[in-house]
Amino acid sequence: MVAINLNRLENQLQALQEKFAEPEAFRDGLHRFFSFYHQYSRRKHEDSIPKSFMRQYDLPVQIVPQLELSLKQLAKSHCEQSFALIEELWKDDFFEARDLACFILGQQAESETERVITQIESWLAQAQDRAVVSSVFKKACQGLLEFAPKQFIGLTERLLVSKDLRQQGYGLMALGIFLPKAQHNDLPTIYGMVRPFIACSDLQLQSRLAELVNELVKQSPGEVAYLLKEVLSDTEGAEIEQRLRSYLSFFDDNYAIGIQEAIKNHATLRAKRLKSADN
Repeated sequence: MVAINLNRLENQLQALQEKFAEPEAFRDGLHRFFSFYHQYSRRKHEDSIPKSFMRQYDLPVQIVPQLELSLKQLAKSHCEQSFALIEELWKDDFFEARDLACFILGQQAESETERVITQIESWLAQAQDRAVVSSVFKKACQGLLEFAPKQFIGLTERLLVSKDLRQQGYGLMALGIFLPKAQHNDLPTIYGMVRPFIACSDLQLQSRLAELVNELVKQSPGEVAYLLKEVLSDTEGAEIEQRLRSYLSFFDDNYAIGIQEAIKNHATLRAKRLKSADN
């Protein structure tokens, strides 16, 4: 690993800043910068799951935050140059380039909200690497979460009602990103958006849905327990019972026991209906 000399790093970052208005030159310089700090000799564990399945650099943890900090003011104050650079970086097949494109988009002014949303929806209309999707919501949506939460929720709703399972999964992920910033009076809206997926959702979404339910429980366990029992009472079949059982570990014993009892009652009634139908 190349030792990080702060004076040298500052000069390298300054050189990139000077190319901010020259997208192709910036992109070339960015790769030289990342290549300089790439840890060529470090071996990753063979069984470890990579952060991204795109090509990527193995960088010291300080490098990307320092790069973003050095470009933050330029991104905020030079809108047209930013969007030109974002377009160029998005063409790149390295994760770090797209991650930086997301960061720059997230720094745009409130006046650019509609343009930012249009760009994000364009990206999410295509299949994306899972780490890139995470960057879209955590970095590209930073400004939306700060000064346009209603527009962010609107974006999320459009993803959730899509007929494309991939986009529905993106919507569930977006809700998970929004939750830490949500106000308590936002929760009923979120519950309404999640409820159809708890009642009936594709197996491909189960992992993402479980992550979101877990985060919701952390916010308000009593309300989520009530929501699950309400969905259970309105939904037939054994699948809803299995799904709710998988959520029991998210709750402390007081709530988990109540949900488990509701599941048992649901199963008993279901068995009685089946027996009655057979007769």
